[in-house]
Amino acid sequence: QTMDIFAKLWNGISAFLIEYVIDPIKGIGFLDVLDILLLAGLLYALYRFLRTRRAGRVLLGLAAIVAASILVTLLKLPALTYIVRLFAASAFFCIVVIFQPEFRDALERLGTSTWLNPGKNRVKHKQYDNVKTAVEETVDAVGKMSESKTGALIVFEGLTKLGEYIHTGKIVDARITSHMLRNLFYDKAPLHDGALIIRDLRIWAASCVLPSAKEKLDFASVGTRHRAAVGLSEVSDALVIVVSEESGIVSVAQDGKLLRDVDRKTLSDILMTYLAGKTYLRFKRSNLRTDYRELLDRASDKAVKQKKQTTHFNAPVDTAKKAPLEKNVTESPEESENPAHTEKQLSFFDEDGVEEDSNTSATL
Repeated sequence: QTMDIFAKLWNGISAFLIEYVIDPIKGIGFLDVLDILLLAGLLYALYRFLRTRRAGRVLLGLAAIVAASILVTLLKLPALTYIVRLFAASAFFCIVVIFQPEFRDALERLGTSTWLNPGKNRVKHKQYDNVKTAVEETVDAVGKMSESKTGALIVFEGLTKLGEYIHTGKIVDARITSHMLRNLFYDKAPLHDGALIIRDLRIWAASCVLPSAKEKLDFASVGTRHRAAVGLSEVSDALVIVVSEESGIVSVAQDGKLLRDVDRKTLSDILMTYLAGKTYLRFKRSNLRTDYRELLDRASDKAVKQKKQTTHFNAPVDTAKKAPLEKNVTESPEESENPAHTEKQLSFFDEDGVEEDSNTSATL
């Protein structure tokens, strides 16, 4: 009896391998290889997407159920096979319900990807100056609020529209200025409590309510502002700036991550990269090349001056002309040892040791 069970199991496994493994390999072609590679890439992307989410554990549970259903099918157990078929009929709808947040997040990421939005990472040259001005005003306001320890929560809207959160606040529709931002977050102002949302380089709404973070933050000392900033960055592609009311530390939240203790220069680079993208990076590379050329020119000029200085000091001196000078030094040694006299001689040289004009030195 036991041997019959093992024989039945082996026959089922053999039939499964022949039907789904050996026969497909025999007739494999170029399109089949491409299909396998695409499927492998899709599974790898799915793994990377789910490995840091709670749904990853749920997926492992579903994999165990699938493995158990395959084993039941191979053993041809009537009752369990019937239950597996009932579950398989509604498996798609069960998966959609279980992974609903992950499906939504994945579709949002696909909709905001660079492939579907080719102009996402760049702005037109005529808009670049407006972006730069808005960033400078924002960085100035954030820096001053950090110094005064004024709590702030500033949201820059991306491709994901934040209309559902804008409706929770008050419409402002004002130009971005440092004075305006600081006034809105002044602790006696009526709209200081909540988030400020910036849309199309304008202060669009204030006192908005944001969702709290779903995942546990790494920093135990953060407050509700930081949790709200991370929470919004988890469900959208927005960039959120937080100023701590207790410590004045500036933080930036994006893609569910929180970057703490950001200085002014780093904040300016982050905002310009987020708002201007490749246009800003192109300008930055051009400026770096210009600064590098200027540095090379200064180094070259300094090398030429040092070479002239070396040539000047190593030049042969006529002994006939030098004799009176040596005689004067011998006759009045006090003058040569006088510090004032030494300083008078050195005053004819600049910091690099290059001889200057005597008239200029006398004037100084």
